[in-house]
Amino acid sequence: MAQLLQNIYSIAPVLFVIVLIGAAIGGFWLMIAIRKNSPYNRFHLGDRLFFKRNANRLRRMQLH
Repeated sequence: MAQLLQNIYSIAPVLFVIVLIGAAIGGFWLMIAIRKNSPYNRFHLGDRLFFKRNANRLRRMQLH
């Protein structure tokens, strides 16, 4: 039993590091996938600001 616990304690840090590296790689992959498939990628920044400004104008017109 003591030998089994020693083996677990010697392998645990390696497994923990592998899990952390896998989580980091998965996080980076997720960020890249979200940026690639973002609906805002079709428009440049100037176009997005133009849409936002016009949307605010339309909201103000509808409220008054």
